[in-house]
Amino acid sequence: MKETFYKGAAGNLSLHLVTISLAALATEATKVVTESLPIGTQITGVRIVNEALGTGTKLTAQVVSHEGDTTDLVEFDTESAGNGGAFIKPAYIGDEGPSDLVVKNTGSSSATGEVVLQLEYRYTGY
Repeated sequence: MKETFYKGAAGNLSLHLVTISLAALATEATKVVTESLPIGTQITGVRIVNEALGTGTKLTAQVVSHEGDTTDLVEFDTESAGNGGAFIKPAYIGDEGPSDLVVKNTGSSSATGEVVLQLEYRYTGY
């Protein structure tokens, strides 16, 4: 969690990589992946590389403001090992203040295993 999050010249497309170890993440439970994504960040895509996390598992990448407002970015089926990605409608972190990148188990059973989450973003400034 101590990786540097790029906040340099506006417009550079960047990729933030995070490896997550899940130990029986219960249905509807969340795990904070990266804290305090800076104001001025525009998220443009999300990718995932995952182990088989268990039957009936799905992970949803979310951005959660410090006030508790949640924005779902994309949901991935993680029942079997694989990888996937999605370009999304850009999500901008602005007036709501620094926000956390979170994964939520939106499947029907607990998720256990390793996941690499890749957040595509550009820092546009505030």
